[in-house]
Amino acid sequence: MTARRPAIRARLGRLDARDQRVFDRLLVASLFVFAELEVLTSNGLNGPPWLNVLVIGASALCLLFRRSHTLPAVAGVMLGLATLVLFLTPPQDLLSITLLLVSASYAAGAHLEGRTSLWGLAIVVATVVIATLVTDPSDIFFPVVMLGGVPWLAGRTIRNQTSLARELAERAEQAEHAREEEERRAIAAERNRIARELHDVLAHNLSVMVVQAGAARRIADRSPERAVEAAELIQRTGREALDELRALFGPVRRGEGEALSGPPSLAGVDELARRARSAGLPVELRVLGDPVPLPTGIDLTAYRVVQEALTNAIKHAGAARAHVTVSYEPNEVVLTVEDDGAGAAEAGAGLAGFGGGYGLAGMRERVTLYGGLLQAGRRRGGGFAVRARLPTRPLVPGAELSTPPGKVPA
Repeated sequence: MTARRPAIRARLGRLDARDQRVFDRLLVASLFVFAELEVLTSNGLNGPPWLNVLVIGASALCLLFRRSHTLPAVAGVMLGLATLVLFLTPPQDLLSITLLLVSASYAAGAHLEGRTSLWGLAIVVATVVIATLVTDPSDIFFPVVMLGGVPWLAGRTIRNQTSLARELAERAEQAEHAREEEERRAIAAERNRIARELHDVLAHNLSVMVVQAGAARRIADRSPERAVEAAELIQRTGREALDELRALFGPVRRGEGEALSGPPSLAGVDELARRARSAGLPVELRVLGDPVPLPTGIDLTAYRVVQEALTNAIKHAGAARAHVTVSYEPNEVVLTVEDDGAGAAEAGAGLAGFGGGYGLAGMRERVTLYGGLLQAGRRRGGGFAVRARLPTRPLVPGAELSTPPGKVPA
């Protein structure tokens, strides 16, 4: 529908130009026929009738070019009328002379730019003055105003109104294009957000479920009780994943606002640690400082950073321990997730393999969006570390976090 609008407007513009040409031809034809009939039926002609017919007919035909070559057309009409007034039939004997004069004056106002329009008005006024001096010198003001000034002023007014309407239409079209472009950007941003959220939910929960399923398969014969515990964890993790997916897609499906349970929060970091422990990754969690309320976007980003880092540790660290530290510092919250496992580098995968798709790269993009900094890499003593610093409130443009960027913790 949107793509067809420019084509429709172009078609309407072509129709408008064609209508203008048709109107001009009908106007000139009407004036020409009326002038010729008036000359042929007039009893007050001066000079040869054929010369009157020729001059007034040529004057009328000049108006065919009142849009494309306005100033020459106006000059041609005025020359013909001056010839009639000075050498042939006076204007009081031919109404068509007055009609041609008014039409030419209007064209000078409606179709000429700025100073050129004033030149056209000057030619019309000079012709009117000459005609008045020849026919009735006692009254110059009225013919100049009514036959020269008023039609010219009407033409200027209509021209200005038309230009204003065209400018407003162009601005409205530009605003519409801008609105459509903004809608497209918003849709793309929302799709990217949903893709990142979907990756975070599935990558973490499915990783836990895969690890537990493998463990249950290995110990099913030796320790049925532990296999049952692993199956229960898989079930619980699957339900939690479904709850998060409902929270993510529920508003999209129902057309409502936020889901009733709200988005994940850093307050649930202890649950992330519990799930990681259940998946076989010993996790030590420390919360330093006094927790402060975080803006929704920053809170969700902090939660996802810890979730992604623990997911990567479960998938790549092997037999390892992990340490999660949430430190509330002045104006920022610092998240540190470390493990002492083999990591992807020793397993043959580079850093780009961590998290896949929207993994650490997506987290870095999200942290940067909120004015923070994310660093990730191998620790000097072995293992892998992720550190993220996020402001505890939206940053003022140009402001920086209080802690200077540093290396990944050793």
